[in-house]
Amino acid sequence: MVLLFLQVVIWVVIVDAVLSWVQGPEEMPRRLMRQLTEPLYAPIHAIVDPQKTGGLDLSPIILIIGLQILIRVLGG
Repeated sequence: MVLLFLQVVIWVVIVDAVLSWVQGPEEMPRRLMRQLTEPLYAPIHAIVDPQKTGGLDLSPIILIIGLQILIRVLGG
């Protein structure tokens, strides 16, 4: 069940990243995705600030890699 939840979180992050290319942050469903993902991105932003990476937000990629590692550790 935990592994399924982590997979769903990965898909939410992917959808959020794709929507960020085509929608503004306050448009639906992007606003909903942002509300779900922003708490997950916040600790990553504290370490890797998008302003210091030329405006490129690496937090979705870092989060997905971290979640994939966690899934492997948990036996998925």
